[in-house]
Amino acid sequence: MGDLVRYRAMESLCRQSAVFRPLDSWRLLAEAEMWHHKAQEIAAHLVECNRTPPSGAVIDAASQSRAGDESRLLAG
Repeated sequence: MGDLVRYRAMESLCRQSAVFRPLDSWRLLAEAEMWHHKAQEIAAHLVECNRTPPSGAVIDAASQSRAGDESRLLAG
């Protein structure tokens, strides 16, 4: 999470510097774009990690569901 904040701060700093240094603005804006893409990659990774449950939890839920089905078959 710290990297995401740092990358976004670097992007902002580069964009602000481009305003005050017009001769270097092309380079600073390109660098800001690089920081922007790095921040997007980390943000996408964080979203994906928070969206999917751990792989063990999925297997556990599936095996518990199957165990419940089997007990119903035996009882029925």
